[in-house]
Amino acid sequence: MNLGRVLAILLKDLRDAMRDGRIIVLLALPIGLAVFYNATIEDDDELPKASVAIVDPAGGDVGRELRSAAGKSVDVEFVEARDEAAARRLVAEDDSAVAVIVAPASGGPARAEVLVGADASPTAQSVVALVPDALTRAAGREPTAQTQVRSVAATNQKPYELIEQRALAVLIMIVMLAAFVAMMVVPIQTAEELETGTFGALRLAATGPEILAAKALAGFIYGAVGIAVTVAITKLDVHDPLLFYGAGLALIVSLVGFGLLLGLLVPNANAINTYGSFGLFPVIGLAAASFFVDSGILMTILDVLPFSQAARLMGDGLSAQQPFDAGSVAWAVIAAWALLGYAILARIASRKEL
Repeated sequence: MNLGRVLAILLKDLRDAMRDGRIIVLLALPIGLAVFYNATIEDDDELPKASVAIVDPAGGDVGRELRSAAGKSVDVEFVEARDEAAARRLVAEDDSAVAVIVAPASGGPARAEVLVGADASPTAQSVVALVPDALTRAAGREPTAQTQVRSVAATNQKPYELIEQRALAVLIMIVMLAAFVAMMVVPIQTAEELETGTFGALRLAATGPEILAAKALAGFIYGAVGIAVTVAITKLDVHDPLLFYGAGLALIVSLVGFGLLLGLLVPNANAINTYGSFGLFPVIGLAAASFFVDSGILMTILDVLPFSQAARLMGDGLSAQQPFDAGSVAWAVIAAWALLGYAILARIASRKEL
């Protein structure tokens, strides 16, 4: 196999893809959906927000201590206020939920006046309850009563409960992107070249395996760039990038062989573009089902499919809590399907004398 010829065909395929509207749409659709869901789905663990105006002539640390006391229960945002009149106006006009006017130090206990709206929300009232401790700590003293709060994780949580809804939606769109690349983009390019005779013309300068290798590499590039762009645009918080990206690329590699096979067996690009999407629904649906199904015959089916195992590995890479702890078994399943796909492809290609 000549690497120079493979790279030349690869560059040609990449240029052709950028001029083909069908391929651009197929690559852009999952990314666009990921951006849409990322912007519209609210996270379950998003903290309630409360705006606080602080008037402290001494320039103390009341604000810092108040934010520290709120911890992970309330997202405290501060609003500028020059004096008590300005703070009162902010609360009256609902531009601030709470205002804290710190009294000058007098040698006694730290004192402050707290302003809160008559219809204050429970979040604002919870911030008011934190003010005394924040004042005491800002004055360099310890509160008379101290408590320690620790979170206790729920037992028997489903995988979808351990991953934010927004992040899970983006992950499923990445699986969709991989499926689009492997099962539609790659077959369309292959089938179109067989239809138009371009494949035969390429055979005058390169071998069949070299042409197929170039098309497989093009699929890998589409998938790798698509995943990177999706993660970057949505600002997806990936706990283990190596595991996450590795699983995504492994999914593409395991499916591209079957995509090339589809292009060889159905040498009609329009037919693949029109009807190919129907075959993608089971792939995407079963990948999503791996986050919700934990028993029964469907669970057994998911255990032996590459896209559901890849989704589990990506879920493990996304969350620090490792919802699946998929491990080596998942990698073995993906590798077995990849080997099967390329073995069948090699067999069919040899019979067709490409």
